Amino acid sequence: MLNEKVQQYQIVGQHTEKVNRLLDIDLLTGDVCVYPGFRKHVKKKHKNCLEYIPKIQEIIANPDYVGVNPDEPNSVEYVKVFDKTVLLSVNLCTDKEEDYLYVSSLYDISEGKLNNRLNSERLKKIFDT
Repeated sequence: MLNEKVQQYQIVGQHTEKVNRLLDIDLLTGDVCVYPGFRKHVKKKHKNCLEYIPKIQEIIANPDYVGVNPDEPNSVEYVKVFDKTVLLSVNLCTDKEEDYLYVSSLYDISEGKLNNRLNSERLKKIFDT
């Protein structure tokens, strides 16, 4: 049973075991939530990505790349190429009552950063199976 705070979150997708296997991680699978103040965060910090908020479900369901930020344990990055390349960060919250996944940020990355992260294997291309 989700606690009262988490019940206010909107479910926007599913983190899957397929992604865990590809990245060789053991992150909680299941619902990914967006907290009520997320739009405000993006508007303040990443204004040029506001137009991608309605595409969060698509980014999670059909990313072009996935990866792990080495500085953020218990997280995963979903990357989707639109007219910009956008990165959606999903983190694990370890609440006293329960653990859950939530979208922590959404921002664009340059082609150079994308290529660097692919070359370093921080990001991996999703192949349909």
